[in-house]
Amino acid sequence: MFQLDCGLFKRNSTSLHQGPPTKKRRTKQKIEISDPSLQILEEFAKEADFVYSKRSKWQGDGDLHSFLNGFGSSASAKFPAHIPARTFSELWEEFKTEHEFPPEFQPSSFTDFEEENIQQLFLEKAKGQTIPFLDMALRNWLKGIGKPGRSHEEQWKNFAYVFDSLSNKKNKNNKFTLEKFLSGFVSNRNCKRQLAKELRKNLKLQKKLKYIARSYMPDVNESCALLLKANMTKGAYNIFWGDDGRMHRLAVPFKKIGKCRVMKKLFLKQALKVFRTEQGCHGTDLSDSVKLKIVQKHLQHKKKLLLIFNTDATVLGKSLGSDTKHTEVSITVLAPRSECDDSEEWNEIEACVRRALDAGTLMILPVGDNAKNMDFNFWKPYENPIISILKNGITIGDNNIEIQVFFRADLAGHYGLLDHGGVHDRSGKFCLHCEETAQAKKAGKFIFLSEIQQQDSISLREFCKRHRLFPSDIEMLHDIVRSACGNGDLALAEMIEGSDSGGGAHVEQLLSKCLEAGNQQELSTCLDNPDKPLPIGLVVPCLRLCKISRKSSHLQQADFPSLHFLYCALHLRLRFVNLLVNYIYEVAANQGKVAAVNRILQSFQVNMELKNDKDQQRQLSGKMCKRFMNALPQIIDLLISNEVTRQEWRTALDEWDHVITVLSCQYYDKITRADAEELPSRIRSFCVKIVKLIGDVKRLQSFYFHSLLIGHIGEQFEYLYKEFGVPLGLLSLSAIEKRHETMGRRCYKKAIAEINLYMSGKSTSDLHPDGQPDSKASRSFYTLMNLLLQSYNDETAEALFQHTVQNVDLAALRRSLDE
Repeated sequence: MFQLDCGLFKRNSTSLHQGPPTKKRRTKQKIEISDPSLQILEEFAKEADFVYSKRSKWQGDGDLHSFLNGFGSSASAKFPAHIPARTFSELWEEFKTEHEFPPEFQPSSFTDFEEENIQQLFLEKAKGQTIPFLDMALRNWLKGIGKPGRSHEEQWKNFAYVFDSLSNKKNKNNKFTLEKFLSGFVSNRNCKRQLAKELRKNLKLQKKLKYIARSYMPDVNESCALLLKANMTKGAYNIFWGDDGRMHRLAVPFKKIGKCRVMKKLFLKQALKVFRTEQGCHGTDLSDSVKLKIVQKHLQHKKKLLLIFNTDATVLGKSLGSDTKHTEVSITVLAPRSECDDSEEWNEIEACVRRALDAGTLMILPVGDNAKNMDFNFWKPYENPIISILKNGITIGDNNIEIQVFFRADLAGHYGLLDHGGVHDRSGKFCLHCEETAQAKKAGKFIFLSEIQQQDSISLREFCKRHRLFPSDIEMLHDIVRSACGNGDLALAEMIEGSDSGGGAHVEQLLSKCLEAGNQQELSTCLDNPDKPLPIGLVVPCLRLCKISRKSSHLQQADFPSLHFLYCALHLRLRFVNLLVNYIYEVAANQGKVAAVNRILQSFQVNMELKNDKDQQRQLSGKMCKRFMNALPQIIDLLISNEVTRQEWRTALDEWDHVITVLSCQYYDKITRADAEELPSRIRSFCVKIVKLIGDVKRLQSFYFHSLLIGHIGEQFEYLYKEFGVPLGLLSLSAIEKRHETMGRRCYKKAIAEINLYMSGKSTSDLHPDGQPDSKASRSFYTLMNLLLQSYNDETAEALFQHTVQNVDLAALRRSLDE
């Protein structure tokens, strides 16, 4: 005989036994079942996985009590008559007979009930038919994944995998995503009310919610990096951790963080094969570092990737009064836009590159980034691995990835990497990217005269397209030539040369022919009709154009071009604005209006006072540069009386604003195709205007202005944009400069205690540099290890290394730490 207290078995007018319908629904009923019915129902319960536990004397037999109380679960499918779900209208017809409602009241949903207690009563009625189906769905899911949880909490923990496995960012119609579930569930007023009501007094609920709180709190892996990022000391963290007793259950104790940090550093040192150079610099294995960064960013399935070497020297100990320079060499990995599945993936890659934490540290040099230091410490260990990567790519699993290598640095960094260009170039060549010599740069021959030959047979528009100019620029250059020769402007005349490298007589012949009435008339006709073929023998003034042609002396086996040594849009803006600052000072000093200019600068909050001092460094920072450019129109109005020239300055400044905006833009989607195609020509068009307005070679002696005028920056922008879909501004040094502030100096400051302990001989840690104790070597080593911890610290670090490195014994590392 079996007695059942069937409290959850719901029915309307019928039950397991036939009887007359009752007006008031019963909520509890005792049923007696005996063989053979009991045996059949127990078999049903056993097939539906309702069995007695090990503690019961009926272990393994069918649990009929649980089976019937959970009716509507997977066992309900065994019955031929399955209970169908009723609609709101059907439930409402039954509900309104149980409660008195006016006949005209016809709700469309339960929220139409004004009284909250009526809403709750209706929801309870709807639950009667819904909860069994929810229980069936839950049990089917747990059975399908092989996780039949014993407790209710464990069942719901496994049910959460539904939202993880079916989440798909590309499918907006997918309702089973975590964000949609949470936003809907938590916004439910009943959920919010219960939390507010129960949270403060229900200790059991508080205990359950600590799992939610822990999910928001950093774990031990995250804490290793976040403490350094927050610049929090051990004492400050211990106060934070011990201030509230509840923090002991949520936050990670500092002792555990310290142990984890040491373990990770030892792990990184062994996995990345940290080595030391003779000059005390420390670096990591290039191949393993690149593989790790690729896997960390989930790019191991791509066919082509870009590898960017970032080099920048800074004073890491600036806050400590130290003036010792350190140079960080880091790597950035990104996929070309053509390798991305959609624009959303590319937007994520762009966002990563803009972050200071995206790069992975490769080497720390406790010295500057001059050519001698870079040759001895960077090129010697890394030149052959870079050549190997360029020729053979990177292989991860079965996929071989083609790698394109680039270098980004400031001007001094490029001089150090290339070991050519600038005033110390042994061959006398000034430019990094072309054959421009220091003498040619000083001469400032910006304009040349081109005589149309018989074989040319092109129109003015085609001529301008070939030389990256607009027809209006040819007209302006012609005005410069006429002003230089007709008005005797010697400063402008110095900028003009012939079409070849001939002597002065050839230049004089072309100038004479250019100023002839017939030549000017024909040129004027061509300017009016740019599509008309240029007459043979016509002399046309033009701006010099030169392709990037110089090669890197260090990567000759890979035929590596200097085109891949990138200009920084951030430094370009700063250097050009400083060129204008010096020009404004000279003009103001000649007119005796320096004090008036200073008053304008003060009104725009520019923190610089122009002085009559040859040693004054008239250089502005980024924010001050923006303020100076805002003040420049008023300064131009003060210093220039001619209204036509003022308007030309306004036009030139508008052109500069457009040019530098496109060059600095870090978003591919914000650059229109027309702007990208016209940018090389607009850069040179802007340079024509500046040459005319400033009109003095000595005031235009700038590497960046040379690179703008000669076409190098436009060529590099076009190459990156067309070949890889990468804006030049995305690869500026802004993220690397930010990296020094948020990571570099803090990592060095954190390493000082370890450095002092190691140099004093009192350190007992296994984490120390190889070789004899040396102050420079210890500085670079401990700073490098802290930076590596930031670069590769995430919850999947060990899994990442399993993809890339095979020679790390994690168990041995843990045992040594425990000992």
